[in-house]
Amino acid sequence: MPQQPLLSVQNLTIQFRTDDGLGKAVDGVSFDLYPNETLGIVGESGCGKTVTALSILRLIQSPPGEISSGKILFDGTDILTLNENELRAIRGNRIAMVFQEPMTALNPVFTIGDQIGEVFRIHQKSSKAEARAKSIEMLRQVGIPDPEKRVDEYPHQLSGGMRQRAMIAMALGCKPVILIADEPTTALDVTIQAQILDLMDELKRKFDASIILITHDLGVVANYAQRIAVMYAGKIVESCTVSQIFSNPKHPYTVGLMESIPAIQDEGDKPVRLREIKGIVPPLHDMPPGCPFHPRCHRRFEPCDKETPQLLEVGAGHLCACHLHIGCVKPPA
Repeated sequence: MPQQPLLSVQNLTIQFRTDDGLGKAVDGVSFDLYPNETLGIVGESGCGKTVTALSILRLIQSPPGEISSGKILFDGTDILTLNENELRAIRGNRIAMVFQEPMTALNPVFTIGDQIGEVFRIHQKSSKAEARAKSIEMLRQVGIPDPEKRVDEYPHQLSGGMRQRAMIAMALGCKPVILIADEPTTALDVTIQAQILDLMDELKRKFDASIILITHDLGVVANYAQRIAVMYAGKIVESCTVSQIFSNPKHPYTVGLMESIPAIQDEGDKPVRLREIKGIVPPLHDMPPGCPFHPRCHRRFEPCDKETPQLLEVGAGHLCACHLHIGCVKPPA
């Protein structure tokens, strides 16, 4: 019997009203997250990754944003239909999020212990003393030295790596079943990046959780994710296992991302020039007709500027939205 998804996002569409008009930041996105897996969502800035992640916890500011259609099913319940009390029981408790920049996500006027402890006070009804003790233990579990001292410090007194560890401690305090990590290593140096990602992977196994890893870095996905969804201009253009994406990428945009990754050359090998994907992501209010990637695609042909390709199966568990593959494929079951 096939495994049931822990989270199922179905045909999600999110619109933003701007001075230039109405634009779809997320356009008909669907994906599943299974127990104990890490799903990587990859794409350039502005492709809709973060907006998709925020929508799962209903953190889209309205106005100007609006979830105009779709479902987000968690344990069989559509999160989009919950009232505030029902949502509060899930947000931060069963589904938690690590935000992109901890210095702005953490409140500068409260201590680290106060901010982590609030999770325990709200969701576990802990006393102030119990919340402090649990905060110290979580700081210890995420590898912050001298947690009894750090718990009383303010965000500006911690390094970038320690602030991100504190964010992870806050997110994992109630042992959520899903952790959403939105570019969790932004602005950190390479060594600290690896430590943070290793820590998240270790805690995922320890707490029996699943992770949605939002990133623009395919190298991160290669090391930590089992499946990947590639987003462009608010749509998923390719979805498959990580091994499939690296061995046989199908969509020209995915291929372009792969060709932009620096590679270490063996001694004597000719240097490989990195290729760029020419152009920029189109603005939300002015999407081109047909395939949104066609103005930048070197493999475009007749139908690309007229018809929007569907996300279709091009191999076992491998989905791609590209006219190059239509005609020899079938819609996924």
